[in-house]
Amino acid sequence: MRTIRTNFDRQEARRDRRYSLPLLVTFGGAQYTSNNWSLGGFQVTSDHAFDIGAMVDGTLQIDGKESLAFSALLVRKDSESGTLGFQFKELGPGAVEKLDRALARRLVGRKQP
Repeated sequence: MRTIRTNFDRQEARRDRRYSLPLLVTFGGAQYTSNNWSLGGFQVTSDHAFDIGAMVDGTLQIDGKESLAFSALLVRKDSESGTLGFQFKELGPGAVEKLDRALARRLVGRKQP
Protein backbone atom coordinates (compact mmCIF):
# COMPACT_ATOMS: atom_id res chain seq x y z
CA MET A 1 0.00 0.00 0.00
CA ARG A 2 1.38 3.38 -0.98
CA THR A 3 1.28 6.35 1.41
CA ILE A 4 0.57 9.80 0.03
CA ARG A 5 2.34 12.59 1.89
CA THR A 6 0.66 15.93 2.44
CA ASN A 7 3.72 17.40 4.13
CA PHE A 8 6.35 18.74 1.75
CA ASP A 9 9.12 19.43 4.30
CA ARG A 10 11.76 16.79 3.56
CA GLN A 11 13.03 17.01 7.16
CA GLU A 12 9.58 16.07 8.50
CA ALA A 13 8.94 12.31 8.66
CA ARG A 14 5.25 12.61 9.49
CA ARG A 15 2.79 11.89 6.71
CA ASP A 16 0.37 14.76 7.42
CA ARG A 17 1.11 18.43 7.96
CA ARG A 18 0.46 19.71 11.50
CA TYR A 19 -1.78 22.73 12.13
CA SER A 20 -1.97 24.96 15.18
CA LEU A 21 -5.61 25.99 14.59
CA PRO A 22 -7.03 25.04 18.00
CA LEU A 23 -9.65 22.34 18.24
CA LEU A 24 -11.71 21.70 21.35
CA VAL A 25 -11.19 17.99 22.07
CA THR A 26 -13.37 16.12 24.58
CA PHE A 27 -12.59 12.60 25.80
CA GLY A 28 -12.21 10.77 29.10
CA GLY A 29 -14.63 13.14 30.81
CA ALA A 30 -12.49 16.25 30.19
CA GLN A 31 -12.08 19.00 27.57
CA TYR A 32 -8.76 20.04 26.05
CA THR A 33 -7.56 22.55 23.51
CA SER A 34 -5.34 20.81 20.98
CA ASN A 35 -1.67 21.82 20.79
CA ASN A 36 -1.69 20.82 17.14
CA TRP A 37 -3.54 18.47 14.83
CA SER A 38 -3.43 16.91 11.40
CA LEU A 39 -5.76 14.77 9.34
CA GLY A 40 -4.02 11.83 11.03
CA GLY A 41 -4.48 12.80 14.68
CA PHE A 42 -3.98 15.41 17.38
CA GLN A 43 -1.83 16.33 20.38
CA VAL A 44 -3.06 17.64 23.73
CA THR A 45 -1.48 18.42 27.08
CA SER A 46 -3.05 16.25 29.77
CA ASP A 47 -2.24 14.57 33.07
CA HIS A 48 -4.50 11.59 32.26
CA ALA A 49 -2.88 8.27 33.13
CA PHE A 50 -3.45 6.64 29.74
CA ASP A 51 -1.03 3.98 28.54
CA ILE A 52 0.31 3.80 24.99
CA GLY A 53 -2.20 1.81 22.96
CA ALA A 54 -5.25 3.14 24.84
CA MET A 55 -8.30 3.81 22.66
CA VAL A 56 -10.46 6.85 23.39
CA ASP A 57 -13.80 7.96 21.99
CA GLY A 58 -14.65 11.63 22.00
CA THR A 59 -15.63 14.71 20.05
CA LEU A 60 -13.83 17.50 18.22
CA GLN A 61 -15.26 20.98 18.01
CA ILE A 62 -14.08 23.48 15.41
CA ASP A 63 -14.58 27.22 15.95
CA GLY A 64 -17.16 26.50 18.67
CA LYS A 65 -19.50 24.91 16.14
CA GLU A 66 -20.83 21.37 15.75
CA SER A 67 -19.14 18.42 17.42
CA LEU A 68 -17.52 15.69 15.34
CA ALA A 69 -17.23 12.17 16.79
CA PHE A 70 -13.90 10.31 16.71
CA SER A 71 -12.08 7.25 18.01
CA ALA A 72 -8.34 7.55 18.48
CA LEU A 73 -5.36 5.50 19.62
CA LEU A 74 -2.72 6.91 22.00
CA VAL A 75 0.55 6.55 20.08
CA ARG A 76 2.84 9.02 21.85
CA LYS A 77 3.18 10.09 25.48
CA ASP A 78 5.73 12.53 26.88
CA SER A 79 5.62 12.49 30.68
CA GLU A 80 8.03 15.43 30.92
CA SER A 81 5.89 17.85 28.91
CA GLY A 82 2.56 16.14 29.66
CA THR A 83 1.67 15.79 25.99
CA LEU A 84 -0.34 12.95 24.51
CA GLY A 85 -0.35 12.19 20.79
CA PHE A 86 -3.38 10.41 19.34
CA GLN A 87 -3.88 8.83 15.93
CA PHE A 88 -7.40 8.91 14.52
CA LYS A 89 -8.87 5.47 13.96
CA GLU A 90 -12.37 6.66 13.06
CA LEU A 91 -13.82 10.06 12.27
CA GLY A 92 -17.51 10.88 12.08
CA PRO A 93 -19.21 11.49 8.72
CA GLY A 94 -17.88 14.55 6.93
CA ALA A 95 -15.21 15.25 9.57
CA VAL A 96 -12.27 15.47 7.15
CA GLU A 97 -14.16 17.92 4.92
CA LYS A 98 -15.16 20.04 7.93
CA LEU A 99 -11.59 20.14 9.27
CA ASP A 100 -10.34 21.05 5.81
CA ARG A 101 -12.92 23.86 5.45
CA ALA A 102 -12.09 25.29 8.89
CA LEU A 103 -8.42 25.43 7.97
CA ALA A 104 -9.19 27.02 4.58
CA ARG A 105 -11.36 29.68 6.24
CA ARG A 106 -8.53 30.51 8.61
CA LEU A 107 -5.93 30.71 5.85
CA VAL A 108 -8.10 32.83 3.56
CA GLY A 109 -8.93 35.19 6.42
CA ARG A 110 -5.27 36.00 7.13
CA LYS A 111 -4.05 39.41 6.12
CA GLN A 112 -1.05 39.51 3.84
CA PRO A 113 1.95 41.55 5.15
